[in-house]
Amino acid sequence: MNLKLLIKKNVQLSRCPNCNTIAALRRSRSRNVWERLMKKAKISPYFCQSCGWRGRLFTYKLSRNYIKLIILYIFLMTVTAYIVQKFLKSYFD
Repeated sequence: MNLKLLIKKNVQLSRCPNCNTIAALRRSRSRNVWERLMKKAKISPYFCQSCGWRGRLFTYKLSRNYIKLIILYIFLMTVTAYIVQKFLKSYFD
């Protein structure tokens, strides 16, 4: 089982949101400070070579089994918190 919640996708092979052309998206340079900050958050600017659309796309997608992973992580955090609580209670009492 793959334990990654987010998977990096190849945006250049996906469809353009405007014209639905496949493999026409290319990375665009950041034009201002806001776009540079968005790029740090993994929301990069792209443009379409066929229709000229320019916008931002998130470069990660959720994995197929993300609900199972979220439930697993919540369960592990709960068990860990319970163990730590029992340890601290017995240590300080």
